[in-house]
Amino acid sequence: MNKNKVIELAYIYTLSMSKKKGYNPQTIANVNELSKYSRKEIIKIISMPIETFCDVYDVSKVRDFIYKNDYFTPRDMYLIHPLHYLYYNYLVFTIGYLYANRKDVLNFSRDRITSFYSGQLVHDAPINKIKMNSSYNESYNKFQNERERYFDKSALKIDLKNFFDSIRISSLISKLRGILGSQTIVSDLEYFFKNAGFDSLPQIHYSIASSILSQFFLIDFDNKVEHMLNRENLQLLRYVDDMYFIHLDGSADRKKNNSILNEISYFLWEDSLTINTSKTKMLSPDEYRTLYEFARAEYGSSFSNEKVIDDRVKEIIANGHLIALIRDLCRTQKKYGIDLEMYKNLVDKYISLNGEDSSKIFNHIIFSGKWKDIDRKNLFELIKNWNYIFFNPSQFTVLYLMVYRHMEAKKLISGDGSKIRQLLNYLFKNEVFTFRDTLVAVSYLFQSKIKNRDLITRIEAVNPEYIKYVNSFISDG
Repeated sequence: MNKNKVIELAYIYTLSMSKKKGYNPQTIANVNELSKYSRKEIIKIISMPIETFCDVYDVSKVRDFIYKNDYFTPRDMYLIHPLHYLYYNYLVFTIGYLYANRKDVLNFSRDRITSFYSGQLVHDAPINKIKMNSSYNESYNKFQNERERYFDKSALKIDLKNFFDSIRISSLISKLRGILGSQTIVSDLEYFFKNAGFDSLPQIHYSIASSILSQFFLIDFDNKVEHMLNRENLQLLRYVDDMYFIHLDGSADRKKNNSILNEISYFLWEDSLTINTSKTKMLSPDEYRTLYEFARAEYGSSFSNEKVIDDRVKEIIANGHLIALIRDLCRTQKKYGIDLEMYKNLVDKYISLNGEDSSKIFNHIIFSGKWKDIDRKNLFELIKNWNYIFFNPSQFTVLYLMVYRHMEAKKLISGDGSKIRQLLNYLFKNEVFTFRDTLVAVSYLFQSKIKNRDLITRIEAVNPEYIKYVNSFISDG
């Protein structure tokens, strides 16, 4: 496969994925910027030697405002110049092609290990197939279908703590050279990371490149763990760093699982990786099946599992659980401030399925419009007190604004925006503008199509590079 073909593949893949996921800063920027160029111009730009490319186009790296799932710890997620995003995909697609020994599909699986990464790289594919592969749903669905084969087995579930942050670039490059030899493309990747100032594998929105490289990093681990899998009659299923060790004999006692964990932990330690003990679970066949049923719904992969979430949302709305949650959060905020432990307990009480599905359920409540089934009196309550949005800024800000605009459009409230102005005034006047405040401001900014100049100025005081990025690649002026 020649260089131009790999560039075209990376271009089609990147643009297609970004159009599907066009609701965060990186994907919006990708669509805006890459759409300016013809395919011929893209090939010319990405064909530049890495040193020339980096001299001509600044990486424009900036940290995004995003929390981990605990709603407390900021995630090290970065935005980069869309052309750098594309060049990164091109470099890794080329490395993938070399590793696959010029076969079409990049696959890290082996007899006892079935491995999936985010997205799917198929080198010689028609355009419609490339567009389909650019959806995370495809690879995740295949992972879930593979899990379904083992419903009658017990399993040991683990994932890795700070996985991407633990993959040092120097170690990754060393492993790639050990696998591929002295390839120029590996040196180009090393230069790319050095120029961008990345010391560890970067977390970039929907990056198939980082996901693929993470699997290259795990090849040594796979080599070591393979003997144990054979000895203990286990099958390893993995989606990036989300791992299930399936007991093919049916079930296993706690002592055996702890022994396996100890061995896995040692293999990971040798590569400076650690198990996230808070997410480690020893699952019976019934628990394994139940976890599967709800996990599929996150990606909207099948009607039956979408129905599980949809039924739960209907139940939440009909029983007044969403309003009850909002009331309790407002009371909590007034008495204790933003207490995230109490937030989690309340969400588990009113919203969650198995304590793990709140984000999916909130998204369905918001974007399905099911909140419109709430009666008028309770909708007023949703917008009367906006303090609850600080518990979960990225989702609750969107919910608040959608409800507010709906009620304005229905002429159920004054169209003067007085409540929203109260929220904005709080953000403007708050002397200590925290990360949480900034995330509310950013969420509002994108919902208002980057129109509020005063809010932009406030965010700019926290992170001027973020606003520079927005102005360069997202704002239409």
